[in-house]
Amino acid sequence: MIKQFNEFINFFDIGDFKFVFLILRKNLKNLILLSLCVAILVFLISLNIEKKYVSEATIVISPEENNIVNIEEVYSIESQSNRVNNQVAILKSDEVLEFIVEDKKKQLEFERLYSQIKTSTFQRLTKKKIIIDKNYIKNILSKNFQVSNVPRSDVLKLKFISNDPRISQLALKSIISSYQRYEVDSKIQITNYAKTKIASRLEELVKQIDIAEKNLADYKKENNLIDTGGVKELKIDEIQSIAKRIIDAKQDFQKKQNDLLSIKIADGDIDALLAIEDLRTLDQIKTIKDSLSANESQIQSLSLIYTDNHPKLAKAYDYKFKLNKQLEDEINLGIEQKAFELSNLDGFIKLSEKELKKSTEELQLIEEKESGMMKFLREVESSKKLYESFLQRVKETNEAQNLQVSRLKIIEMPSLATNPISPQPTKNFILGMLLSFLGFFGLIFYKELNHSVLKSPESIDSLGLPQVGVLPRVQKIKKGYHILQMFLEDSESNFSESIRSSRAIIESKFKKNSSYMVTSSNPSEGKTSYAFNLALSLEKTQKVLFIEADIRRPSVLNSFYKFDKEILGLGEIITGSASLKDTIFKVPGTELDIITSGEKRFDMSDIVNREQIKKFFDTLKIEYDYVIIDSPPVQPVSDTLILAQATDFNLFLIRSEQTRTVTYMSAIKKIQSVGSKIHGIIINDLDTSKDSYYSYYYNYGPSYYNYYSSKNS
Repeated sequence: MIKQFNEFINFFDIGDFKFVFLILRKNLKNLILLSLCVAILVFLISLNIEKKYVSEATIVISPEENNIVNIEEVYSIESQSNRVNNQVAILKSDEVLEFIVEDKKKQLEFERLYSQIKTSTFQRLTKKKIIIDKNYIKNILSKNFQVSNVPRSDVLKLKFISNDPRISQLALKSIISSYQRYEVDSKIQITNYAKTKIASRLEELVKQIDIAEKNLADYKKENNLIDTGGVKELKIDEIQSIAKRIIDAKQDFQKKQNDLLSIKIADGDIDALLAIEDLRTLDQIKTIKDSLSANESQIQSLSLIYTDNHPKLAKAYDYKFKLNKQLEDEINLGIEQKAFELSNLDGFIKLSEKELKKSTEELQLIEEKESGMMKFLREVESSKKLYESFLQRVKETNEAQNLQVSRLKIIEMPSLATNPISPQPTKNFILGMLLSFLGFFGLIFYKELNHSVLKSPESIDSLGLPQVGVLPRVQKIKKGYHILQMFLEDSESNFSESIRSSRAIIESKFKKNSSYMVTSSNPSEGKTSYAFNLALSLEKTQKVLFIEADIRRPSVLNSFYKFDKEILGLGEIITGSASLKDTIFKVPGTELDIITSGEKRFDMSDIVNREQIKKFFDTLKIEYDYVIIDSPPVQPVSDTLILAQATDFNLFLIRSEQTRTVTYMSAIKKIQSVGSKIHGIIINDLDTSKDSYYSYYYNYGPSYYNYYSSKNS
């Protein structure tokens, strides 16, 4: 059973929709009649089923502005989803339903409406009498009431289903009004409780404020603090100023240090010393340099008029000497001054760094004190804010106690249904027709696929493969004859005529010097008989080689024909234990060459591959017009899949009334899955008496040949 189910499931991998359409067309009339009967039955049942009506309403439950339940929830934030779910739970709660069932007027109204419901004879016979009491009404309200939330909103959709539209509407109205009453009563109770808890909490907060203020004052007194904010800012400014002085001094120190290094390198060279900017820009040095420049100009002028010994020129040279001496003295004085300034700067930097460290430590101390004070300040401010908040809650609670209203707003009032939601006889009729049609078709399809066998050539039209032969059922074989070589022994039989027809189709449809594999789904379907008789018919006009490729099964030909020497076959060729010429034999009384399976037994795919087998067949095609390969069946072994890839044409045989549909479809799919294809279908063992065309053909066929036989004789 499991195997059959798996084969049925695998149909969509092996079949096609032509086959489905063929089964549908074949059984369409019966399917329609059966489906129509089921649909009518469903329609009649629907007419007698109790009708159901639905009343719908849309409401909004807005969030509560002052949602105080207890002190712990004062500052909690309820998510929209949780809040809506809570309201839905309240709508369905027993407390809300109790308001309805305890209302005498509502109970009488429900009883009146239930008494007016009209019931069919079938319902009166099958249903028990209903007692309309509190428990029944509560049970109906609980079971038939539905609530759904519109996503990401506060909108709720309410539904109530009943066997009377007026009851549905009344129930929905009652639930809405009961919820409003429950909500107001609950608010009053909650408000009274909240008021008590808030008053108690206010007393505690007053005590907390006093304690926090006292702690702050004690801390200020202990640390001599009044307002640390301004002191802290001044200290920060002081630290920044000291840091800036240190940075400027270090820069100046570095510059003067560089100048002294340059002076050392100059080693008394006046020009090199004057290249130093600080020396060059001194006022005394600039004045002397200007005087030297003026004196030099005067010397040049006097040199043009007087000789070197002239008193005026000598006086000018003497003045130049004095100026150079004075310049040298000023430069030395500037160098000494720079060394002194460098020493002062170094001391200034060290003092400033000590001052910076001290100021930083003082700032840290101020911040520590300030941190402690801020803690007490926060406690005071927090307590005051809480006190103000609770004081505001007291006012709001007093106002809420004076005026309590429901947060529920009705967008759409409960509707009065005009048409029932169930049953729907017309819809049920169509649905019953459709489902039963599909169900019956599924059963028929399963039966056809897993139990049906081929009975006529039209059954394989869905495969889209050409038929190259139809072999009639051989009811009785003459004594001494054998089906394996029927074409030789009884050439005028219906079977032999069908072989000729198949031969004619193959010769016209396929080319010569080709290899032909004949296979089937399972053993005992007649492929060997067909393949051998086809080879015998082709041998009349062509050179033919028949190869028995079923290596795993003992040779049929070897046991059928009695050869006078050891028979070597395909198994020996593949294993290399025999040459081709040693394995070819002649069928007695014919020119047909055969190669049997031989004596070796093995799995072909373990020894050779597709390319090797194909090369072997291609070699044989050079010598023979037709190479007919009788392969093993597809389902039991894998050898056929190797052979199918190596041959030119693949012929598939189906045994009428024996090969199941799912079996031959699966076998064909296997061959196609390895990249090969089926080039022709042969139907074997067909009962031609059941088909008028084939019955006529095969009944009159022998007399046709008898007529020409007598004429020729």
